[in-house]
Amino acid sequence: MTIVDTRSETELPQTSGPQPSQAQLVVSELTPSTDLAGILSSSHHQVIGRLYVLCALGLSGLGLGLGLLMNLEKVDLDAGLGIFGNTNELFQVFALYRTTLIMCGLVPLLLGLATAVIPKQLRTVTVAYPRAAAAAFWTWLIGAITHIVATFSYGGLGSLQAGAAREQSVELTLLSLGVVALGLLVGSGVILATLITQRPAGMDLLQMPAFSWSMMVATTVWLFSLPVLLANLVISWVDMRGATALRFGTADAPFEHVAWAFDVPQVYAWALPLLGIVAEVLISAHRSRPKLFEPMVFIVGAFGFLSFGAWAQSFFDSAEPSALDAHVASNEVVFVVFALGIAGVVLAFGSWLAFNVVSAEQRPIISPQFGLAVLSGALLTAAVTVGVLRVAGSAVGVLREADSNLWPGFFDAMDDLAGSSLVTGMMNLVVLAGLLAAVAGIFHWAPRLLGRRLNASLGFLAVVMLGGGAMLYGFTDVLGGFFDQPDRFFVVGSFAVANLDAVDALGFVEALNVIGLVGVVAVLGGLALVVLNVVMSLVSPADLDVADDPSVVDDGDGLTADMSVDGQER
Repeated sequence: MTIVDTRSETELPQTSGPQPSQAQLVVSELTPSTDLAGILSSSHHQVIGRLYVLCALGLSGLGLGLGLLMNLEKVDLDAGLGIFGNTNELFQVFALYRTTLIMCGLVPLLLGLATAVIPKQLRTVTVAYPRAAAAAFWTWLIGAITHIVATFSYGGLGSLQAGAAREQSVELTLLSLGVVALGLLVGSGVILATLITQRPAGMDLLQMPAFSWSMMVATTVWLFSLPVLLANLVISWVDMRGATALRFGTADAPFEHVAWAFDVPQVYAWALPLLGIVAEVLISAHRSRPKLFEPMVFIVGAFGFLSFGAWAQSFFDSAEPSALDAHVASNEVVFVVFALGIAGVVLAFGSWLAFNVVSAEQRPIISPQFGLAVLSGALLTAAVTVGVLRVAGSAVGVLREADSNLWPGFFDAMDDLAGSSLVTGMMNLVVLAGLLAAVAGIFHWAPRLLGRRLNASLGFLAVVMLGGGAMLYGFTDVLGGFFDQPDRFFVVGSFAVANLDAVDALGFVEALNVIGLVGVVAVLGGLALVVLNVVMSLVSPADLDVADDPSVVDDGDGLTADMSVDGQER
């Protein structure tokens, strides 16, 4: 018998006793594994979702820890505290902070939540391609760990000083970030395929629950964005592998290639699912169904369209602006229009939420997820407002083309914001808004995700620490930008800020950095409480009554307009 042959029924071993029925075999296959070997080899959507959530929370904490180190160094802008030995080490952490916080933290956290929750919302037994979902998770995790290790092994996304980084480690950093992007790409494809193919009869695209719709828009944008990020990494890697790097793999060029992924408008795309989470949590807290559902669908779709930012790459622009005045001016116009458009979309979404809350005519159920959802919405509103200021420099450039003497004092101040710490503050606000929304989703769907509710007391304490810390951490960098604190403070010397004399009120800016340091410590503490809460839930026996109780407020089926699915009114 060859290895490709199958055994006949007469060759199958006969066992005594009752044989399991086909239904029992199906139930066994769809039940999450609880032993270690079963968990590591499982393709069950709930197991994969839990693994995503736990690993992404841990890596988010690591990313915030890197932010803590940078804030410690900024406490003394004049000379630093000596945490980093040279400029290149600071640059490595500056880049790793962004890749870890977004590509290894926020995005996989939202993917994990979607992997575990969306099948329940669509009333299906699993995701479209469960083995692909498992492969995506392990690909992402291996890539994330390798990326972090390679960066700390004298790697990173380029180097600012000759000989400060090992070329092989830099190449491995680029390759591993590409593996991370590939894993997220496959995971996004699985979620999108599930949303398109696994809906029950009677549920069209405009009738999906709010979170499911937001994930559909988000994964679509990610599927267009991540291949561009991969292409940027390939260009840098191929150039570095050549005999002599030309332009794309030299100095800090690899980071400049991917910097668009952490700036407006693309940074909003990574946090897009928070719109669906906030909608579901807030309206569920008022024990209501959403009204005017179709406008919300349009608003989320518009947010996704405007947040696509792969086009906003400045690396390939000519070094001689005079050669491309028309091209540069048109790009700046689009840049400003997109930022203003996103601000308008968020305002419309807030108005839609306010209408639904008022029309519910009931007081909300106060819970950790309710507090986190409110804070997440507030942070996103602040972020898009700061984002408008972020592109003020581009608007200034366009207006100065028409009249170079127009309001010089005001425009000079706006132009300075483009390279200030306001840029990092804006990114922090968006990412923290997404993290708070994801944690709200974990609390909201805990009975479905973990099998039981999370501890409310720990939850409220986490809300205070996460919310308060996020406000302090995000806004201090924004305020520092108004006093000319540069975004990239590692350009000159081992630490010294480039053009330090230009920083207004140096003592006040350093005091702001101390407050920001307190904020990031608080966020780390709140995140630790969330991880503790989740682990306590996982090691405790599942409360099946809670998981199956239709009266549980989390509404695991998702919030959508009243409709008929399989002939039954929801």
